[in-house]
Amino acid sequence: MRKKDFINQVDSLYSLAWSLTCNISSLLDQTGIPAHRVFSESVIDQFFFFLNNPPKNDGNIILINENISSYIQELIVLNSKLISSIDHVVIKSLAVENQENKSSGFFSRILNGNRWSDCASVRFNRVICPVYEEILCKN
Repeated sequence: MRKKDFINQVDSLYSLAWSLTCNISSLLDQTGIPAHRVFSESVIDQFFFFLNNPPKNDGNIILINENISSYIQELIVLNSKLISSIDHVVIKSLAVENQENKSSGFFSRILNGNRWSDCASVRFNRVICPVYEEILCKN
């Protein structure tokens, strides 16, 4: 393998880890879930390393002492959980909707046109955040 090909592969691997880190970090920030509740102890330092060290296009390679394959694997698992959690969000929404319909009377539903699902913060606090906490947080 030529040196340039090797550098390109290392840079691509680094960019992949950094990109997945940023995506997971953004979701964790939005949901208020701390990283230590999601990542295993063996990779938490790598999460913060990649978060604070974006890839550079200066021709130099950033070498990492740890094996990042387990970190990337954990990122891929978390990303898969995020994608599959969409179904759980829908199911939880239907359950909350059903509960709301049972708890409010017929006349209050007619007179009060506002529903819990009309407010983004209520949807987030009652459905989205609890689902992500349940799915992403390690036991």
